[in-house]
Amino acid sequence: MAKFSEIGINSYYYNLDYCGGKLRYTPEDFYVEEIFENIVEKDDGNVLVLKLKVKNWEHNRLIRYIARSLGVSPKQVFFAGTKDKRALKVQYLSIPGAKYRDFQLEDVAVLKYFYLDKPLTMGSHSGNFFRVIVKNTLSETFARNCNAVSAGSVFPNFYGPQRFGSMRPVTHLVGRAMVRNDFEEAARIFIGYPGDDRFKDEREKYYNNPDPSSNYESFPDALDLEKKVMKHLIENEGDFVGAIKELPQNLVEMFIHAYQGYLFNLILSKRLEYSKNIEIGDVLFYNGRLIKATEINIEKMRRNFISEKISPTGLVIGYESEFAGGIMGEIEREVISNEGIHEFEFKLPFGMKSRGERRPIFSFPSNMKCLENSVEFTLKPGAYGTSLLREIMRSEEMGDY
Repeated sequence: MAKFSEIGINSYYYNLDYCGGKLRYTPEDFYVEEIFENIVEKDDGNVLVLKLKVKNWEHNRLIRYIARSLGVSPKQVFFAGTKDKRALKVQYLSIPGAKYRDFQLEDVAVLKYFYLDKPLTMGSHSGNFFRVIVKNTLSETFARNCNAVSAGSVFPNFYGPQRFGSMRPVTHLVGRAMVRNDFEEAARIFIGYPGDDRFKDEREKYYNNPDPSSNYESFPDALDLEKKVMKHLIENEGDFVGAIKELPQNLVEMFIHAYQGYLFNLILSKRLEYSKNIEIGDVLFYNGRLIKATEINIEKMRRNFISEKISPTGLVIGYESEFAGGIMGEIEREVISNEGIHEFEFKLPFGMKSRGERRPIFSFPSNMKCLENSVEFTLKPGAYGTSLLREIMRSEEMGDY
């Protein structure tokens, strides 16, 4: 089973006992709902918005089926965030230029529809509400750990398994190959890298012999995107860049973002080994803007660390990366140097590029309630519920989440 170390996560914030457990015995065990504030719903407008209740749908597959049902291209479907596949989720999709018409998809319910003047954008929601049931856990230890995290009101803002694939953590490996301009390897990994899913044997066969012509017919139809890449390679031998372009644009972007997330996780893991406080040289996320921690303001920032939700930031590398100062800058440069990459490599073919940014290394849950073998909480956009739950459960097996 895949370990968190495979996605760069090697440290904890709290010193707590192991209680273990398992999430998602059923999709209903993991409920997540997007929260929008100050959204003005209209009876008519330029952009159709669907509020959906969805169970056990992979995000990109859902987008494709919704687009097909409404007669539009998947590129016309916009959203505020991606959600786990194995979950019960309430999420919003927006489609410019479309008008509502009834459609039927298994385990997809339209709770309401309305119109806006502009489509939703990534991170445009105010947060996500989670209600999570944990099975097969040590109940007393779970309650003790949950209350400790609730009292601490902070946890490491790691990118969670769903960015990489908990059963087949592969997206960052595809992204790494792309950044290194090895699109042949990117296609081989995407199609064939084996994981713990039900297609392990078929994938492994291709991975060891990446010949699309001899594998295409026997490859499962359920892996439709993989077969789409293989078909392109059969018809256009050696065109590995074109094969990757056959994939949905947001999935290709996810490969790059996952690789950036892997590097960020490595940086944060090293930082937690050194300090869980604010240090001189940190670039801080404070009141919606970035400031630097100096000898003049450091004590004030430390005093207000939790109460004012002041977080140091870590590097999400891109072609316009800005490193922190002090120990954080040293950690960031060490991780990037060990990976053997340069910022300019995040300008890729066919218009793919990422400037980079700085991401808070700590997240602050709100409205956290520890119940019997379950927990409720709300997180800001971009924070992962599984990263909070890892602090409670202490299991290193990604498949447990």
